[in-house]
Formats: sequence, C-alpha cells, structure tokens
Amino acid sequence: MRLGFNFTLGDTYDMAQRLIGEGHIDYCEFLIDNFFCVDPDELAKAFDCPVGLHIMYSKFLEADRPTLVDFAARLRDYIDALNPIYVSDHILRFSHEGRAFFHLGEIDYSAEYESVRDKVVQWQEIVGQRIHFENYPSIMDGGVEAPAFFERLMKETGAGVLFDASNAVCANRNCGTPFEAWRNVIAAAQHFHVAGYRQSLIEPFISLDTHAEALAPDTLAFLQNYRSVFDKPGATMTYERDDEIEFDAIVADLKVLRDLFGQPEERRHDLALTA
Repeated sequence: MRLGFNFTLGDTYDMAQRLIGEGHIDYCEFLIDNFFCVDPDELAKAFDCPVGLHIMYSKFLEADRPTLVDFAARLRDYIDALNPIYVSDHILRFSHEGRAFFHLGEIDYSAEYESVRDKVVQWQEIVGQRIHFENYPSIMDGGVEAPAFFERLMKETGAGVLFDASNAVCANRNCGTPFEAWRNVIAAAQHFHVAGYRQSLIEPFISLDTHAEALAPDTLAFLQNYRSVFDKPGATMTYERDDEIEFDAIVADLKVLRDLFGQPEERRHDLALTA
C-alpha cells in the first residue's frame, strides 16, 4: 500500500515537500481544480514523486457538454504533463432545481442510477480515460443503497471507485450502512482516502467528514478488520487534512497507517537492493 497526502492549497507546499523528502508519503494527490492557474509542466517539475489527480468541481452530473469539454481540455493538459497514477471525481449534487446547496448533496441511489451511469460514461469519454468516483459520507437512510450502487456502476461503466474509508465510517454511524456491504467495492478498488471526522455541533447530531482531526478509533478498526481487502498491488491510500493542518499530527497518523499496511512493494524492493 502506497501512502499519499492530499495537496489542496499552495500554503501547504513546503509541508508536502517535507512529507515526501522524509519518506512519510510515497506520492502526492493534487486537488487539481485549485492548480489550474499553475503551468502543468511547472507543476510536474515541482514534485519528484508519483501524483494522483482529484477533481472537486467538474460538476459532471449537472454541467452541460460544452462546459465539460472545456473543463476536460484544461484537465487533459495536467494529465499529459503529470501522468497521474489515477484521476478521481465525486458523485454528488451541487444544486437542486437551480438553487445551490450550502452543503454538497447526496444523490438518490435508487432513483438516479441510470442517469448517473450515462453521465459517468459520458464524462470518462470526454476526459479520455478511466475515472475513479468517490463514495459519499451518507446522512440519509438511502445511504444503505450506496454499496450496491457503486458495485453496479463499476461493472457497467468500467469506472473505478476511489473508496473513502472515513466516509464509509460516517455512513455507518449516520444511517447504519454495514461495513461488510462495501467488501466487494473495496476488493475491486485500488485507490482509497482516509481522514478524521467529528460530530456536528447541533441536532440532529451526525458525523461529518471534516478532514480536520486525527483518525478515529473506529476508522482504524475498519481498516484493520479489512486490511487484507484494502491492501493489494498498486493500491494507494491518501490521507486528507484540509484544516487544523499540523505537521507532527499528520505524521503521527501517517505512521499509524504505515504500521498497519507496511512498506509498499517498491520501497521494500529498494531496501532489498541497497541492503
């Protein structure tokens, strides 16, 4: 299992480089929307490590084709320059009947499968490559249908799933989606996210995917219980931290993950050659 860190803002550039230089991570994931202002070749030269590209605001379920073609053309420049180990996006809603959500919205898994499937096929065709789609930290009861939805989506579109382990923990806490229901999705996925979460401050109390806390005990227990399903050749686990960004705290969580999953194959090979 290769460990990575999500690089979301230029302010964390020095810290991301230090994580790479000190061997705490094996690759870096860019929230690529935030770096469309940086020349792709310049970005490629700035990171001496493999990279992943994570898309936040393609809005591919809602945007019209010309908008997606324009977004994909900009994205393509970065894909060609950086040769990422994966490209990922989100299945969620940004608006309803023309009104923007204050918080990102979850789809209706039972009612929207066919339309989402067709959009996924279209979006992969426009970008020109396989995309891995992230599961949502479900709040409503319909979240129990998410595992079967993603399993079917992979089979019918060739898309991948970027499985967010902490989102699955939030879904389990909020609406009871069983961890075991995700087993086939995890087994088929190669790329993963993990982060901290917290309880909301007001009722109804729900678990929020905040990316601002240390990894929770139930998240680590989930990873431990399914470790053999997560870990496989080529697998990546990106640690997300978007707030309360403190180097030692991040390194402490990365060490826990390294102890859990061990050294990646490439690094073990390197060590063998230099021993």
